[in-house]
Amino acid sequence: MHKLNITTTIFDQVAEINSQKEYWYVRTDGGEHYTDFVQNGYIGINWNFISASDIREENLQYLRKSIITNSYKYRKVPYDKLGAGEKSSVTKTINKLFTFQNLKKGDVVLIPSEEADRFSIGEIADDEIYTVSEKETSTGVFLKRRKVNWLKTSIQHPYYNSLFYLLKHSHTIVSIKKYADFIDSIMEELYIKDGDCFLSLRINKESEISLKDLKDLFDNYLGLISKVNNDFNFGEQIDTTTVKLSLNSPGFINIKLPVGKSLIVTSLIVSMFLNGCSNEEISMKINRENIPTEYIPYMDSIQNIRKNLEVENDSIFNRLTNQDHGNSK
Repeated sequence: MHKLNITTTIFDQVAEINSQKEYWYVRTDGGEHYTDFVQNGYIGINWNFISASDIREENLQYLRKSIITNSYKYRKVPYDKLGAGEKSSVTKTINKLFTFQNLKKGDVVLIPSEEADRFSIGEIADDEIYTVSEKETSTGVFLKRRKVNWLKTSIQHPYYNSLFYLLKHSHTIVSIKKYADFIDSIMEELYIKDGDCFLSLRINKESEISLKDLKDLFDNYLGLISKVNNDFNFGEQIDTTTVKLSLNSPGFINIKLPVGKSLIVTSLIVSMFLNGCSNEEISMKINRENIPTEYIPYMDSIQNIRKNLEVENDSIFNRLTNQDHGNSK
């Protein structure tokens, strides 16, 4: 067929993201506790006068009374004597506590920095709330905590500015699953989710984007994916390839293909072609000389268009050829 040597282990190296996980935005008291959260691997929630064991459905009356008694915001009267706005506020506080308690291991959390110009992304790493004493903290707050494995820290991304604007007046903890595509594309450049393969292209161009550049980019990627599909006899339905755009100049493009072996191999070849290869043995197997000549025009065009759009260089080749890279998220 041709000299390209692609083994099945390459497919095992592609990250797989669990579509059942939830995504949460967790405030950091105006960023005051952002660094502590990241450095010590946790997120926390206040209302220290309520213990983790108090957060139970059958304890609702106690929770209401405790919040009213210990907060300056409410009149010291029974819950049913409060006004509608006060009742709503108490209920929201209780809902936050239950949401924090119900976070599942593997759920994704995003936290903002002090100036909200950076953010970190992590995964919940435990099954339940753990508590610390005031003596164990430097601030005496956030005694109820969840362990977090931080995956990406202090990220700066222009699209996040728009996201933060939407969330800046949100509650202490709020679902952001509708932004999962953006968060997934920040965590992984190439990944599998619900049986579909996604390639994320991060666009850094701040000026207007040429419609012709976009069309040419899609045409050349689709052409190369089709060639790979035919040459490797993957038998995939390339006409089901779709794209999702978030082009705020900067923004990102997600290319999706069901199953996606053709997209994986295409991404691997393009990554090596554009970024070079530091592994001499692998470089001997996959290099410009060994790539079929009919691939080269597509790859040259992709290279030029990516340059025009200021697409970030990726690390797909190095990650897929690194046997230590995990494949599960």
